[in-house]
Amino acid sequence: MNPFLDLLLFLATLIYSYLEAFVKLFVPVKRKSVSGELVLITGAGHGVGRATAFEFAKRQSRLVLWDINKTTRAFLPAMMNNNHGHIVTVASAAGHFVTSFMVAYCSSKFAAVGFHKALTEELSTLGKDGIKTTCLCPVFINTGFVKNPSTRLGKILEIEEVVEALMEGILTNQKMIFVPSHLTIALLSEMLFPERALNFLKKLTNAKFDAVIGQRSTQ
Repeated sequence: MNPFLDLLLFLATLIYSYLEAFVKLFVPVKRKSVSGELVLITGAGHGVGRATAFEFAKRQSRLVLWDINKTTRAFLPAMMNNNHGHIVTVASAAGHFVTSFMVAYCSSKFAAVGFHKALTEELSTLGKDGIKTTCLCPVFINTGFVKNPSTRLGKILEIEEVVEALMEGILTNQKMIFVPSHLTIALLSEMLFPERALNFLKKLTNAKFDAVIGQRSTQ
């Protein structure tokens, strides 16, 4: 196509997308029924993943609880053949923002977010619009995984409120769920602010936790 026409088409699509997002702020999104639906949940052995599995069980869903890699090989082909289902990846805000003394954890969560994004893109390219994907990215949760977490901004989350946000996102087919939702602003700041300003903001948050028992560490 003509590059000028491509640009006009992009601008028109951009404007339409902004208008659509604005309307959705005031119009409630219709929630789907998941009764009898096949729902795949990774990271479902404990914490948020486990609680989410119970929520779907209450709604009479058919659950597949599996390791993320064996999930892809064993169950995705069947979903693709039927072009139906929902894949939930339990990740973390640490999949977008790094934290000192959590190199291995952040790396694994970046991989989980990357898995979600790559899988979502591939399903779109293949035209499998009946398979929905959702990725959960919360901040510190009171699960005992991190000892004595604290932060100046916000509060430590409870499992119940994270699961509530996740279920709302799944039933309205949101692809990426941040808890709390204002993390999207922080993600935008990572792309717009220079390094010195970002470092200052990180100090303001004053996120703390015990990296090793008996050793207090700060971000």
